[in-house]
Amino acid sequence: MTVQAGAWQGGTRGSGKGVGAAVLGAVLTLLIFVAVFVSFLIAPLALLLVAFLAWTVMKPRQESGQAPAVGAAPTEDDTSYGFGAGAR
Repeated sequence: MTVQAGAWQGGTRGSGKGVGAAVLGAVLTLLIFVAVFVSFLIAPLALLLVAFLAWTVMKPRQESGQAPAVGAAPTEDDTSYGFGAGAR
């Protein structure tokens, strides 16, 4: 009884992937890695940009739309008004 060399060595062609499939898998893996890595780098910068734009839009609204003070406005005759007016 003779044993053929190809039977126990897996034949003449390997049972794994072809070269094209292996290269495609490696390239796809690298592309996914780069996409995830870059997104983790860009996400904080994008968040800071959105926060800056929101601050830029809201700042003019805060300056122009101040509510009037409650009560009568102090005159020049009033010597004690404002914060800490009672402490002398």
